[in-house]
Amino acid sequence: MGKLKTKTMPYKIISLLDRLKPQYSEELGRVNLKYPDIIASITNDLQEESLIHNLRYRTILDIKFVIGVDNPFVMFKDL
Repeated sequence: MGKLKTKTMPYKIISLLDRLKPQYSEELGRVNLKYPDIIASITNDLQEESLIHNLRYRTILDIKFVIGVDNPFVMFKDL
């Protein structure tokens, strides 16, 4: 018998930063001048996570502080 070859499909995990709606991306860019350390932390967390419910509570509070979004689920494009 020959070896069974399976084909694996490569896939890219889409980060939350990639899914961020343009208006929120622009808003984060705008407030970056005022809060560069907070925006760097938010951006880093959005780049590392692909699921909204995996965001740290601190990141959610930072988002609320800098751009006033109470519900982070509205900030991202659906897959």
